Amino acid sequence: MKKEEIPFEMAVLADLLKPPSIEEELSMEKDIRQIQSSNDIEEVKRYSEAITRQNHEQSRFISGCLHEIHVLRAKLACATTPVKRPNKNLLEKLLRL
Repeated sequence: MKKEEIPFEMAVLADLLKPPSIEEELSMEKDIRQIQSSNDIEEVKRYSEAITRQNHEQSRFISGCLHEIHVLRAKLACATTPVKRPNKNLLEKLLRL
């Protein structure tokens, strides 16, 4: 699918999801190798606990952001979509309802 075919809101997300830079990949690989070389099980447990907590907090943050985007898009859709009123019947016209 070409970028021109992607809806605007998805194109913005595609720009945000760029692959990591070589420096980021090397930094991650360095951290992974440091963990793998560790013989201290308690250190690995603490590291795993910290990552699990961070993952949970990031998931909640992302969920909140997505919810807020949804609410704002709904408000925008309501603000830009005209509300159609049904045609008044004869009685409503006479009574000016």
